[in-house]
Amino acid sequence: MELDIKAYVEKEKAAGAGTKEALEGGIEKAIRASVHLHRGMSAKTLAETIAAALHEELARLGADDEATLKFAFDTLIDAVQRPKEKEIERLVVEIDRLQRHLSTEEEELQRSLRELFAGIEHAATKLSPTEQSRWMEALENTELEHVEGLGILNETVEAALVAALEEAEEIEPAIRDVVRQITHKALGEGLLSAARIRAILTTILMKAAELAEATPTKAKEIVYGTVYGINDALIATVRQLKEQLQFAPEEIKAGHVVNWEELVRMLSRSDELYREILSDVAAKNSPFVRDILKEAANILGDQFAELKRISHETVAVAKEKLATLAKEAALRGAELKEQLTAEAKKLGTKAWKKAVEMAEAYKSKIEK
Repeated sequence: MELDIKAYVEKEKAAGAGTKEALEGGIEKAIRASVHLHRGMSAKTLAETIAAALHEELARLGADDEATLKFAFDTLIDAVQRPKEKEIERLVVEIDRLQRHLSTEEEELQRSLRELFAGIEHAATKLSPTEQSRWMEALENTELEHVEGLGILNETVEAALVAALEEAEEIEPAIRDVVRQITHKALGEGLLSAARIRAILTTILMKAAELAEATPTKAKEIVYGTVYGINDALIATVRQLKEQLQFAPEEIKAGHVVNWEELVRMLSRSDELYREILSDVAAKNSPFVRDILKEAANILGDQFAELKRISHETVAVAKEKLATLAKEAALRGAELKEQLTAEAKKLGTKAWKKAVEMAEAYKSKIEK
């Protein structure tokens, strides 16, 4: 392979470049032209071939000093790698765009799902009590099947529990912390309905029970850490909800995110709901795990009281917000009624004038 550096250098000089600039310009153009021409070669073969040509041609030019060689090597690397770097940059930008698009689509999917359930539930208010009960039971079962990400949640919990069990020096605190984080994140990704909470907590507790059964010597630490971690997450989630309601954005004020009746109903018995879930999970497991679950639930005690306290505070905030919304709705209703009345009067006046005009025209026609 020949790079023909000398010819490129002479062209640079003819264009008015100085000796050093002409040499570097010639080397760069020769190398880039050669890389482009032999772009099908492997990087190793290309580098070896060009390096050999560089050695011969620069030696003939008496320019094989270290600085010139370094410039040539940097140029070669840039010529080969720069297109790949540009493609990587393009792909990174594209990945970022796709991730943002994916996130938007996931949020839209969950929002749409919540609105679907809210619409079905609202339709039930127009039914008889018997029909409403049957309707809501069917809706709750349907909602349980569509709670987002339970399969992923199951895998996440399993991996996190196993990692804590294998790596942590103190198992119970480690499991408590990781379960708190996972539960808080899962609860925060959708509407806080009783059915959704039951599905998420049951998934986490059943996975912990399964691991406890398989690891009897560490069963107590696993179960206790999970039960307490969930309770920590419930308290944190309700406290966060209270803050959101106090400083509610417009979409919450408008009722697009919050199903107020379901929210108040759930919060009014959040501690009881958790006890029920623990009891249900205990009943589904062996006597060994069942006893540990019951012990953990009994020891919680004060923690249940904290969950109950923050839930009742949040209920008060929710009811206050609901009352404000009702007042705003009443005011909007009155304003709308007043506006419609005014419009009706305008239409009535126009209609009367039109009728008079038509009567006068008819009268004139008869008289003629």
